[in-house]
Amino acid sequence: MFNCGCYPWMRVKQWLYPIVTLCSFVQSACPKWLTLTSKTKKTSFLGFVSSASLLLATAAPDTPSISPVIDSFQYANSAAASAFWQPMAGTPAAEVRPADGTPVARFICPFDTAAVERASWDRKVQLDLSTCRGFEFQLYCQNPTPVSYFTIYFQSGDGWYDLPFFPETSGWNTITLDKAKAETEGKPAGWHTIQTIRISAWRGSKRATEFWVRDLRMTGVLGVDTLAVLIRGDSKSQTKEYANHREYVYTIAKHLEALGIGFTVLSDTNLNYQTLRLANLAILPDNASLPAPALETMTRYLQGGGRILAFYGLPEKLRPLAKIDSAGYVKPARTNEFAAMKFTSGLVAGAPTLVRQHSWNIVEPKPVPGASRALAQWVDEAGQPAGHAAIVGSTNAIEVSHVLLKEDPENQRQLLLALTCQLVPELGRQAVDTILARTGRLAGCHDLKESSAVIEQSGNSQAKAMLADVRELSKTAVARRDAGQYVAACELATQASQRMLEAFATAQKPLPGEFRAFWCHSAFGVKGMSWDAAIQRLAENGLNAILPNMLWGGLAYYPSSVLPVASEVAVQGDQIAQCLAACRKYGVKMYVWKVNWNSSHAPKEFLDRMRAEGRLQRDSHGKEEPWLCPSHLDNQRMEIDSMVEIVKRYDVDGIHFDYIRYPDADHCYCDGCRERFVKATGATITQWPADVLKGGPHLQAWLDWRRSNITRVVKTVSEQAHALKPKIQVSAAVFPNWAIDRDNIGQDWSLWCQQGYLDFVCPMDYTASDAQLDNWVKQQKAWAGPVPYYPGIGAWVLTPDRVIGQIQITRKHDTKGFVIFNYDPPTANELAPLLGKGITKKQP
Repeated sequence: MFNCGCYPWMRVKQWLYPIVTLCSFVQSACPKWLTLTSKTKKTSFLGFVSSASLLLATAAPDTPSISPVIDSFQYANSAAASAFWQPMAGTPAAEVRPADGTPVARFICPFDTAAVERASWDRKVQLDLSTCRGFEFQLYCQNPTPVSYFTIYFQSGDGWYDLPFFPETSGWNTITLDKAKAETEGKPAGWHTIQTIRISAWRGSKRATEFWVRDLRMTGVLGVDTLAVLIRGDSKSQTKEYANHREYVYTIAKHLEALGIGFTVLSDTNLNYQTLRLANLAILPDNASLPAPALETMTRYLQGGGRILAFYGLPEKLRPLAKIDSAGYVKPARTNEFAAMKFTSGLVAGAPTLVRQHSWNIVEPKPVPGASRALAQWVDEAGQPAGHAAIVGSTNAIEVSHVLLKEDPENQRQLLLALTCQLVPELGRQAVDTILARTGRLAGCHDLKESSAVIEQSGNSQAKAMLADVRELSKTAVARRDAGQYVAACELATQASQRMLEAFATAQKPLPGEFRAFWCHSAFGVKGMSWDAAIQRLAENGLNAILPNMLWGGLAYYPSSVLPVASEVAVQGDQIAQCLAACRKYGVKMYVWKVNWNSSHAPKEFLDRMRAEGRLQRDSHGKEEPWLCPSHLDNQRMEIDSMVEIVKRYDVDGIHFDYIRYPDADHCYCDGCRERFVKATGATITQWPADVLKGGPHLQAWLDWRRSNITRVVKTVSEQAHALKPKIQVSAAVFPNWAIDRDNIGQDWSLWCQQGYLDFVCPMDYTASDAQLDNWVKQQKAWAGPVPYYPGIGAWVLTPDRVIGQIQITRKHDTKGFVIFNYDPPTANELAPLLGKGITKKQP
């Protein structure tokens, strides 16, 4: 494939682009002519159009008008679409249908009749996608309910990159995907050598549906809409430092995203000059050493006028070009000597005065007289100079003496913006424009006009006053931007965005009598807060329940007589008692959450004993899983006794099941399972476990038996708990797709509801797609039947406004409540107070 940035391609495109434009017109406007040609000629013609379009997409983008299209999907007819997009077994051929006057590809998912896990189509390509940040395309699916989720795959070498997605609405959706969030299967060779694109729809129910796709293109393309690159040190992937390195990359990436600075991530294992030269700025998060080819590329980049922002050391070979020396590795002479970076006034426009960051060592940069100078110095905890440079800059490079840590995020973000603008002022203008453009994109609103209308229609005078502030701040930000004061303009634009979010939250209305809860994954509550402070925060913002995780399979955070007790209890005390005292003080209900079966947190001696007694799970290949086997009667008894113990010892409002299932469809196949299955069913097993796997003669009996092991525990706990305290509430966190998951993981939660074993149920509906949540809620409410049903909302995959939007979806379906995952510092300090302004506002 052709590399971006090759100068000869500038001329090629001058004649290739008009030809492709003409061919695309013929393809869409003259389908009758195409159908008169032979299949071979037609396919060749369409192939030329598609190949030429791909060629343009990967050629050097000398002007932004050349859109980096991968596939427009505007094929002349169904034969052409199916020629390019080959269906996998059991999947119908791709078709073409008109939409808005243009042809688009149509993909049918026959989940009602075909026994397939997914409907999939492949397209063979030769693509270099290393220069983009991600992808964008249009998708239409009138009824996405039968689909569990969609995935787009990119094959490279002996592996795949995969990115799951789901449409937000039932109309046309713009799907935007980030390469940095891609999972890998096998051993992909890199984004620069993509051989196949695959689109898959995974079955969620036994009903047919279809979806349409158009305009697949690259986003964040260097030289088009992106000016910065972040260099990830994949050459460290086999070292113990790699996990930390990835964290440093992620920290800077999150800051750049928040600032609105477009960037793409490049790997140091596949860094070439033709790609890198398209960037105005290269950021090295932690790359003091680089592979030889990457180092040569960086050298050429600096020689060619490129600029670098480096953290924790520049490669030595680059120092003469960057005009920054090094004083070497420095360890602190005393505790907290490197507590903050203090900028020298007037040297970096818009820089914060002080950035707190407790660094445990530094690689100190040293100015070259007449060519570079110190921009910031380290100070200790008391604000006294440590005598070491924190940041040194020249005209083409800035070096920060340590990695960027997760501390003092607002000032760190301002630091990053000021330094990038110092090197490349255009990044500041881009940041301002991006922040202002997304200010009004809140909870399904597409722009400021739509979200402003929501606030105006609310009639809330406080919210309307905030909206006036937003308009004034935005106006001032534009004025500062036009004056070249980019850092100040960004700060104002950010204030406008934050004020708009606050106004939007304030405009929401609470619903009396609603169940409003948080799951809390830590038995010790919110880090940095006592249980008293954490529960008070919930209560003052109108949240009325908490589900804290107080026990696992083989571990308890209270003085249990059934399970091993966590060592922290001896020091920090009984966590159930502390949380319960706070809940009673502030009127918040408490439902103790147990992670069932999963013993990954249990003490080693407990696991060793379980292994010796044959009580741990194994997959179909015999590999051990540190989960208790649900068919073992002693394990069932321990799960039951540990949960009932809570009811006996504490005056809690309820007990809550989680992980009340098998890990996946491939568990458990231990020897004990075989023996107990045969005894329970009378089945004759000749091949184990083949006889109970897919295609085996005893599959259905096996699935029924697996479910019965889980259901028996739920039923018994419910009966014993209610016998002790009739008003106790037994509940469960469950997987969202009961129809599929009852087989896959043995979780028959609709049955539990119908039989009255549960007093309420909470499907874990963690999705960034409002359409998917809407569809799940419709189905789940029916599955829950007579039992109260509170959908689980995943705050970590959503922005705060989207959490508000998903609460509104639960209200649309009259669920009368919701549970949010997870109660941690960000949700306690930011989300809960925001919800408390309006949608969960505490009533007098």
